Amino acid sequence: MSNDFPIEQIIAQHLPEAMALQLHVLPAHQELIAPLPTGYVGPVMAAAEQWLKVHGYRTLGPWMIAWGPTGQPQLRRPVSGALKAIREKDFQTVEVPEQLLLAVPFVGWPVLPHNFTQPVNSVGLNIMGSPMLLALTDSPPTMAWVPVVPRGTNTLFSIERSKIGLLPTPPKAGQQVPMLDAWLRASYTLGRFLTILVGGFGFLISISVIFSVLIGDIDLSSVQSLSFIIAFQYGIRAVLSSQFIIIPSIIIFAIIGAYKMNAIANWNRFWQQRPTPPELLLGSRGDGKIGTWLG
Repeated sequence: MSNDFPIEQIIAQHLPEAMALQLHVLPAHQELIAPLPTGYVGPVMAAAEQWLKVHGYRTLGPWMIAWGPTGQPQLRRPVSGALKAIREKDFQTVEVPEQLLLAVPFVGWPVLPHNFTQPVNSVGLNIMGSPMLLALTDSPPTMAWVPVVPRGTNTLFSIERSKIGLLPTPPKAGQQVPMLDAWLRASYTLGRFLTILVGGFGFLISISVIFSVLIGDIDLSSVQSLSFIIAFQYGIRAVLSSQFIIIPSIIIFAIIGAYKMNAIANWNRFWQQRPTPPELLLGSRGDGKIGTWLG
């Protein structure tokens, strides 16, 4: 693929009717993920359909094929969030936040992110996930759907699966984000870091105390030992509240805040230049045709 032309022209050459559909918003949903060890989708689809019925899920869109980080093929399908996400040996469902999907002419095999890095970057976007192809088509697929975000805004989208601390809400496509929101996001990031730091430190101290008790270095029945443990706890609190912790925390908070402000500025600048893209209509169960998928 030549990089001398804008991606819109490339799309128009390969699939003219996709010219106005090249960037879409995929609403938040749950997604079924099924491994494809042999690459043959038939048996996996049948087993996955039965698994979805057993767990009470309703399908929202067609079957898609994606590739994992190491290149292993996966079968995916948007489903309703009947229950919280389920993880089992053969199949699992995951929570998928709102995503931007870019329609890109299909090139190379397998469909890995690096196949699309240059064309996606050329239109001011960054890849944020594995490209997907329609699994059921009347002819070989010619388009890949690539999860993207505006360039320089990756930090606004949390990719952590950790439940530690608060996670900020990702910005909505097409909406302007207040600059003051950067400091709230910075506080979330710093809060998670400090929570992990203090929790890990406390865990190590607890292990050391337990180990000392087991080997007999500390006698819990001794008042002197208990006084030592209490004094040690007060010492830890004094260290955490000292200027050696507070001042670096303030500096880190300022750096994170400035970084978030730059990301928000990039986000707002991107959407000032273009309208909000349309949503993908997931009301159909889908038969694999692009028209059905896009409504």
